[in-house]
Order: sequence, then C-alpha cells, then structure tokens
Amino acid sequence: AALPAPPHDFHFVLSNCGKSEGQFWNQHGFPVWAGGSRFLCEAYFKSLLCPIVLCKQSQDIEATAQIQPLPQPSLPPAAPIPAPQGTPSVEELIQQSQWNLQQQEQHLLAMRQEQVTSAIALAIEQQMQKVLEETQLDMNEFDNLLQPIIDTCTKDAISAGKNWMFSNAKSPAHCELMAGHLRNRITAEGAHFELRLHLIYLINDVLHHCQRKQARDLLAALQKVVVPIYCTSFLAVEEDKQQKIARLLQLWEKNGYFDESIIQQLQSPALGLGQYQANLITEYATVVQPVQVAFQQQIQNLKTQHEEFVNSLTQQQQQQIQIPPLENEVKSTPPPQAPTAAPASAPPSAPVTQAGTNLFWGPQQKSVGGNIVRFFFLIFFFFSLLF
Repeated sequence: AALPAPPHDFHFVLSNCGKSEGQFWNQHGFPVWAGGSRFLCEAYFKSLLCPIVLCKQSQDIEATAQIQPLPQPSLPPAAPIPAPQGTPSVEELIQQSQWNLQQQEQHLLAMRQEQVTSAIALAIEQQMQKVLEETQLDMNEFDNLLQPIIDTCTKDAISAGKNWMFSNAKSPAHCELMAGHLRNRITAEGAHFELRLHLIYLINDVLHHCQRKQARDLLAALQKVVVPIYCTSFLAVEEDKQQKIARLLQLWEKNGYFDESIIQQLQSPALGLGQYQANLITEYATVVQPVQVAFQQQIQNLKTQHEEFVNSLTQQQQQQIQIPPLENEVKSTPPPQAPTAAPASAPPSAPVTQAGTNLFWGPQQKSVGGNIVRFFFLIFFFFSLLF
C-alpha cells in the first residue's frame, strides 16, 4: 500500500501515540533545556516520539510471529497467515521511519540556524555595550535625531543626523558604534519599509561627506554594515519598492564608495546576505560552536535511533523467513516405524523327506489341474473302502 502524503508538521505523531502533548510531557517529565526554551523541548519531545510509536508497532509484529505454531508433519504445507488489514509491512515501517528522520533533521537544522543567529546577535549586543561604556556615547540623543528622519525624511532632518555623526566620529570605536546602531535599527524584525529607506538615505548622505572629508574611520565602519542593511531591506519588499533601493546602489557604484567585493554582494542580495552571515559565524565561532555541537549531537542521536529501529525490524524479518525451512525439515522427516513383531509359529506340517515333497502325496502340485485329480482320486478311494 502506498504511504500517505507527508503532513506539514508533527501533529500526526501525537495522534499515532494516542496522547496529547501535555499528557506525554507530564508523564515523562522531560527537562527544559537550551536556556529554558519550551520550543526546543517540544521539538525534542516530538523527535523521540516517532521511534516510540514505530517500536510499539514492531513489538506487535514480533508478538504475532512468536505465537504461530509449527504444522504437524502429516499435514500439507500451511499457507502463511495474512497480516491484519491496515498493519504496515516492514518495508513501510522503515520508509516511514526514514521520512520521520528527514523531517526531524530539517526541523532541527532550522532551529539550529535560529539559535546560531540569536547567539551571534547576543554577542554583538554585548560587544556594543562594552564599546558604549568605553566611549560614553549618548545613543538616546542619536535616536532622537533619527526619529524625524524616519517620520519626515526632510533635508534638515537628514543634515542634523549627519552632523551629529561626524561630530561624534572621534575614534574607530565611536564610528563602529554608530554604524552598528544604524544596522540594528534597519535590520530589526518588524522594521517597516519607510524606516529602512529613510535611514539608508541618511547613510547615503554620510557616505558622500565621508568621501569628501576623507573620513576613513566612519567610511570603514559603514562598509562593515552596508551589506546586511541593503540586502535585508531589498529582500523584504516587493519589486516596486526594491527599485527605490536599487537606485542608491547605482549611485554608490558610480561614486566608488565601496570596493568591488562589496558591490558584488549588494548586486546579489540573497548571496550577499548569506556570505555576510557565514562571515559572522566565523568571526563569532566561540559562541556558535557550542550551539552547533549540541544540535549535531541531537541529530546523530536521531540517526542512531533510526538505524537501531531498522536493524531490529530487519532481524525480525529474517527470523520469520527462516521459519519455513524448519517446517519443511520437520515434514520431510518420516515418522518412526513400529518394531516388526516376530512371525507367529506355523502349525506343524506333515513330515517332509525333502524340500517341497510330501510323504503321502509325493511332490506338491501347485497347478489347478493337479488339485482336481487329487479330488477325484480321494472320492474313488473312499468308495473302494465302502464296497
């Protein structure tokens, strides 16, 4: 029978088990791990539930195979007992387990990406907080200047924001802190298009004056954040709004604000954003590696459970295949024969002078004609005695 179409989530596992998630959770008491994330614990619960359901089905098959008696030797070969309707075969169980493993692995990989992103964001935030304490830069004042730009995007508002940035670009640390703050505001989840576009207009104005004033530290700080700023803003909107952002890229390329490698990333936003994230993973390897190791161990545990389950089903199938030869061996063995009784003693025969010769009649006649002659001879003999 063909397998059912794969569902979109893991709710089918709960229905197969016959318990709700809360009941299973309370009964087994899984610990909360990964920083108290219930979402991760639920995924851990679901990843373990599929093998439990499938092992329960395999135990039912094993119990059914153990209670089948061997046929008697005198009976003809017995036909195999058909499996009850609806019971999955071994191959179907293996395919279902493989499909479950793939779904769980994809789910864990997505969760790992989320955890890696969160770990990197936390590390960046901690780094910025450290720089903020060192520079004593008033970011609330910066936000107060950014809000009019977001709301109205007038030339005066953009000019005020640009002047504040240049007046506070006192060191590379100051410049990286301001550029990082703009990156966080633009790439924040839920940031609307006008906020992103208007702050990119501010960055465009700052880039123009960086080139004119040779403000290398501020320009270098903006070069580090322009890829996530541009790519995130471009990919988050529809085509007509993308054109407004793309016009800025043409201007940047024309004026030579960035080197060729950055321009190539901006021209392919999806690839550029992926490369930026890959660079972050390398830069913050100390916080990313523990997350990756934990999820990799979880994935390996699921693969091990699947392999053990498949091996168990395979062994059961081989044991069931080996039963018919044993039956044939029993059938081919002949039943033991009863001991042959000694022949009964024959009644005493007439004296024999030689083999096959009777003392009275002479040589024994075995033909029918000889018997008739002897019969008439006896009658004649009895009549001769009487007369």
